[in-house]
Amino acid sequence: MERVLKIITLDIRKKGFFKNLMISLFVVACILFLICTKGEVSIIPKIMLQIISYILLVVFSFSLTQEFSNKTDKMIFTGIFSRIEIMFSKLSSFIIAAMVCFIFYEILSIVCNTFNSKMLLNNLYSFIVFAFTLGTFELLISVFTSNFLLAGIIGYVLYFDLILALLNQALGSGRSEAVKQVIRSLPFYIANTGFYSGGYTVNQSIIMICCGVLFLISACAVIYRKDI
Repeated sequence: MERVLKIITLDIRKKGFFKNLMISLFVVACILFLICTKGEVSIIPKIMLQIISYILLVVFSFSLTQEFSNKTDKMIFTGIFSRIEIMFSKLSSFIIAAMVCFIFYEILSIVCNTFNSKMLLNNLYSFIVFAFTLGTFELLISVFTSNFLLAGIIGYVLYFDLILALLNQALGSGRSEAVKQVIRSLPFYIANTGFYSGGYTVNQSIIMICCGVLFLISACAVIYRKDI
């Protein structure tokens, strides 16, 4: 049990983990309050939710790639913890980062008078599932690229504005229902659409979790064989 706790907290104990995340959230929130007029305060949580997804993308992209860029990969991957344990430590930090963002988002909702207690568990669940799937995907990309910028760009292209615009355009076209159903079942489409709406359906959850598990297994397999 002690070893499990050490693995879970290994990454979050790094200097600046919570500090940088909280500073980012507070700065963005302050900017939103400054640019929004009094009557528009109620839309701040919705905007913040979208920005949080980008903040999490940056956190996930940076987590593993920083080890390669800082030349600390040999130290962490050849230390007392196995490579698989290090990967699970990274994933644990992603989930914790998402939960911190969730708490901040809910507090912001209370401040803006948009808090809905009935959506609390749904929101928490969507934060965790989103972090799990996007986080494992970024881990997989990171073990191949070892470059923060490239990992972030790939994650952005496949999960955010560009791909969503293309997929929504395809859904609005005259394509067959079978093709549209395939599009609606893609994790690249489900991730942010479900996150922004405050929850995932059962089918969407299964797809997201299964894809996340597949990404994680693939990332662990690659890092296990990677010459470090």
